[in-house]
Amino acid sequence: MQIFDLRGSYATKNLRNGVEIKDIADILGHSRIETTENYYILSTKETRKEASEILEEQIKSDIINKIIKF
Repeated sequence: MQIFDLRGSYATKNLRNGVEIKDIADILGHSRIETTENYYILSTKETRKEASEILEEQIKSDIINKIIKF
């Protein structure tokens, strides 16, 4: 595994675990967040599906329904 792969895995896993992208960019030594976004944050079919499922659960949540009824 190359260093690029390790950095990409590090960035992706941390982002998915709630770490702010600015913090990840700082740790990787990027002066611009766009560098981190473009080269180190990976998107896959699986992660896009997971994101869609999370959104669907949020839409179905009781809190959203209470806000709508308010």
